[in-house]
Amino acid sequence: MYVFNFYPTHNHRHKSIDFKSDVDDLGFMRPWSPIEESGCQKQYETWYAAYLPIVVRRRCRWEKENPRRNSHLLQRFVRKGIPHTFRKELWLRSCPSRKDGVWERHEVPDEVIKQIKLDLPRTFPDNKFLKTEKTRKTLGRALFAVAEHIPSVGYCQGLNFVAGIILLVVNDEARAIDLLVHLVSQRQDYYGKNMIGLRRDMHVLHSLLREHCPRVVVTLEKLDVGLDMLVGKWFVCWFVESLPMETVLRLWDCMIYEGDEWLFKVAVTLFRSNMIAISSCETIDQLMTEIQNIGTSKAALYCHQLILKSAALPITNKSIEYLRVDAEKAIPE
Repeated sequence: MYVFNFYPTHNHRHKSIDFKSDVDDLGFMRPWSPIEESGCQKQYETWYAAYLPIVVRRRCRWEKENPRRNSHLLQRFVRKGIPHTFRKELWLRSCPSRKDGVWERHEVPDEVIKQIKLDLPRTFPDNKFLKTEKTRKTLGRALFAVAEHIPSVGYCQGLNFVAGIILLVVNDEARAIDLLVHLVSQRQDYYGKNMIGLRRDMHVLHSLLREHCPRVVVTLEKLDVGLDMLVGKWFVCWFVESLPMETVLRLWDCMIYEGDEWLFKVAVTLFRSNMIAISSCETIDQLMTEIQNIGTSKAALYCHQLILKSAALPITNKSIEYLRVDAEKAIPE
């Protein structure tokens, strides 16, 4: 599900969406496009009317306060949204360059190259920019770089969507690849044959849900279903293809600046917001349907409120690390 990403101006009189354009600024089909036929124009118009003033106001504050030069302000400003004009700069702020020899090069197996090639045309196939042959080759080079520099990862399905978003936002092949390799290297144990990091963090998420929304855990245990099957994709793809695009970008703003705690914060907030529907499930099929519905829920669409609610949760990188230690003891090799 792709919610359009928009680049607002200072025109405060602009209160509605340009419905004449079927494609958004990142090249995705708008939800009300005749081609999309989603029938959700009113829903997104309502959201947009509420969200646009927030975005315009935040951009004015960024330009007035310039938190990029004030570390005391920056965290609060990042959590309230990075304007598109500063997003590339902030995402790349702590990203090393491959030119500096940070990552070694390794031979990439032919099987990995084959898997990458197979997934190139499957990566946002309707995106205006990513469906061109030139951009697909760029995407292929980005995924090859991950396999070349992080052989333990090689290639994992889902990384193609992550790479696609980074290429669209950064719009600079060399630096986009630097960022992709940097971010994947920080979470490389999510991928690979055993996906040990993903299994560990699903255990951590289960512990957090037990604390913050125990009714969900009761349902999970009653139906004997694991979180890896239900929401493993959330962590593998960092919520791409699971949440609206603007929500993903806002989440990534926080994750890139503050770390993995934001994957857990948002996951817990989404479960809490949909707790009644989830806890009423009597079968695994019902549960899976409700989990899929989270991506189209009001809680997922209203990204500003989602981020603010998530920020209020007492979940920190330090507390995550403590839980990870316990989880590593509990999960089988």
